[in-house]
Amino acid sequence: MSGARRVYLDTNVFIALKEGSGPIGELLIELLSRSSRTGQLQLATSELTLAELLAKPYAEHRNDLVDQYDNWIVESDWLAVGPVTREVLWYSAVLRSQYRTLKLPDAIHVSTALGMQCSHILTADRGIKENYSIVHTRYGVARAGGDLTTIRPSEDALSQLLAELQ
Repeated sequence: MSGARRVYLDTNVFIALKEGSGPIGELLIELLSRSSRTGQLQLATSELTLAELLAKPYAEHRNDLVDQYDNWIVESDWLAVGPVTREVLWYSAVLRSQYRTLKLPDAIHVSTALGMQCSHILTADRGIKENYSIVHTRYGVARAGGDLTTIRPSEDALSQLLAELQ
């Protein structure tokens, strides 16, 4: 995991932060706190995360959660929020052509992470594979692309990531 410079947070990470408890929840809270405090690790997500987070609270008429999630997914000192642009959608399509089992929302997350120059994506989603890179057959390597490595939110992985922020 060494070399994490910017980590993209998938929607399920925010859900785990709000609804999770136990060691994983505590480690995620510490990760956000330490990244904000030290500035050593940049965190990022997509505007798509907000839409995914709001569906259940809207269905359950939980305006408190709607407001909380809306306040979380804004550009801040601890979180960069990438827009869902036409370029993100183009590269999402390219990713889906290269990784046939990748679902569209996951492709948008991966495309956004690559476009925001994230080195890692933190996700519990098993539909997101371990590594991604993107090559557009018409235009070559993605302009901001690089390799994206998946981190699963386990106690070991989160502890290792936190240890790098000492």
